[in-house]
Order: sequence, then structure tokens, then C-alpha cells
Amino acid sequence: MARYQFLMLVAAVLAAVAWRWGNPFLVAADLLALVTVIGFGVALPGWRLFGPFLCTGPASRRCVALTFDDGPDAASTPALLEVLRESGVEAAFFCVGERVAAHPELARQIVGAGHLLENHSYTHSHTTNLFSVPRLQADLTRTQKVIEQVTGTVPSRFRPPMGLSNPRVFRVARTLGLTVVGWSARGFDTRVTEPERVVSRIVRRLGPGAIILLHDGGIPAERLVVTVKMLLDRLRTLGYEVVRLDRMLTGNDCR
Repeated sequence: MARYQFLMLVAAVLAAVAWRWGNPFLVAADLLALVTVIGFGVALPGWRLFGPFLCTGPASRRCVALTFDDGPDAASTPALLEVLRESGVEAAFFCVGERVAAHPELARQIVGAGHLLENHSYTHSHTTNLFSVPRLQADLTRTQKVIEQVTGTVPSRFRPPMGLSNPRVFRVARTLGLTVVGWSARGFDTRVTEPERVVSRIVRRLGPGAIILLHDGGIPAERLVVTVKMLLDRLRTLGYEVVRLDRMLTGNDCR
């Protein structure tokens, strides 16, 4: 039984008891609490309310994984790839399908450099979390196909746009053989413009097995480069090893 199913069962029992007692205020309070918890569950991957959201790796070793969302972006991804190459770091790129189709050579560069290229929906619609099962499955399948056609690789992981989820996300992901991936440390780099603040936010949430979320899509190249260099320096100072997401999850290459 998924957590949300257990939550719904408990809420229904409490509401029935409150109604039997003839207390409509308790019924209303129960429903309000249920809606609040579901709302947080939709927005917070770490709650894993609707399914097995993968937000961290093994905590037994001081390894972390870098992930980048919303690319490939012709204005910023090339500079990011150069920084990662110079640092000897491999990352996971959760890419938007239509952007892979628009920049196929850049998508091939990501894979050719040893990085993972994963599914981040086809259009990154802000209403993706409202999609029906057939529409969501068609969207993710379309993304799978364009990534395979362009790069020759088939994604095995999906990160929902903005990290929003519901039971349908996990149902479709399971059908397509995709693991739903979240994060445990993020810098809010789409809102915060100062690299130092972005890095500080990430560092506050760090721990062994952390999955770090940054963006290459829509972030100015100069700011992205400064942020990533600063973060990598901070990680080294703190004794963390940056390992590609799949290898961190299996424990390979982690000290």
C-alpha cells in the first residue's frame, strides 16, 4: 500500500468517526489536514507520498551526484560541458524532449562526454502534473523515442517537471520502466542569481549520497560556470567525491 493510500484510509476513518459523533468541525479539520498533506506531498519529492521517489543514494560513502535540468541549452550547456570535462566530473542531464530535438548535436555531446541523458518530459509544461495517464504516457514515450533516435541511448530515469508528482506519475513510470528521480540538495538557481548563495543552499543540505539539483536550461552561461566551479571546489574541500548518478546508486566508484 502506497503512503497516500494509507493516508486516505486513515482520513476516511477519522472523518467517519467525527461524522458519527455529529461534529462537522472535526470532519472539516480532517479534510483540511488531508488536503494540506497531499499538497506538500505533490511538491516535496522527499516525502515519497505517492511512490518510490529516488532522492538520495547510499549514505555509507561520501559520494554525491550532480544533476542538471531543462537542457540542452545552446547558450549554456556547452560551457557547462567544458567545466565538467576540465574537472573530470560526470553528471546526469534530465533533458526536455523538444530541446533534444532542437539541439541534437548538443545532446550527442552530452552522451559522448560520458554523462547520463535522462527524461524530463517533452515540453516541460507547468501542467504536466495534471496530465491524464494516457497523455502523460504519450509525453514520456515521445521523449524516450526522440532521445533514443538522437543519441542511441534509452533513458532509464524520469524527473517530473518542477519535481511535482501524483500517483499517475509513478504508474506511467512503472509502465515505461523508468525510475522517478528527485533530489536532496538544491540551490534554487532559477530564482537565486548569486552563485555563492546557490552553493550555500546546496551545502546546507549536503550529506553522503546527496543528489544535487542544478539547471543548465535557462541559466546564463557565465553564472552557471561560476556556480559549478564554486560548488566543485566546496565539495572537494568538504571531502565529497562527485560520482555519476548511476554509479553512486550502485556504489561503484564511491570510496
